[in-house]
Amino acid sequence: MSRRDQFYRDREAGFNNRFGVGTHLTSYNALYDPNMRHFFENSVVQSHLYRSGQIDKAGRVIDLDKNKSKLHIIEKEFQSAERAEEMRQREEEEMRRRVQLKRHQALDKARKEEKLIRIKEDRKIRQEIVLATREAQGLTSLPSPGKKKTTKKKRAT
Repeated sequence: MSRRDQFYRDREAGFNNRFGVGTHLTSYNALYDPNMRHFFENSVVQSHLYRSGQIDKAGRVIDLDKNKSKLHIIEKEFQSAERAEEMRQREEEEMRRRVQLKRHQALDKARKEEKLIRIKEDRKIRQEIVLATREAQGLTSLPSPGKKKTTKKKRAT
């Protein structure tokens, strides 16, 4: 083997591409990268970052890890507001159902009363017809239907 071949073999043996195996790379956030500053100074990009909640109105980066507790509180408030709204809607539905039930009951009661009045009127008309036919036949001495004569009996003591 020549000196040249030996040189290349030594050089190749010294090359290690397993650097960092088993270790994690550090996290990268482009918003903090000074080389990306020019890109993030664009007004269109800044408006997008503001709408997505990554920067504030002044253009400062919002650290989501630091603001996690605030976000959690806001989420809890939204959940409680949603629950309160659901309860209000359920109560409103229950109130509507009760009012509708009362209306139906009132209508049923009115129908029954009307039916009872019609039945009474029909009965009265029938009695008048029967009485008129009896009078026409000369049978007025008989008691009218529906009325009973009561006689008192004396007790023997």
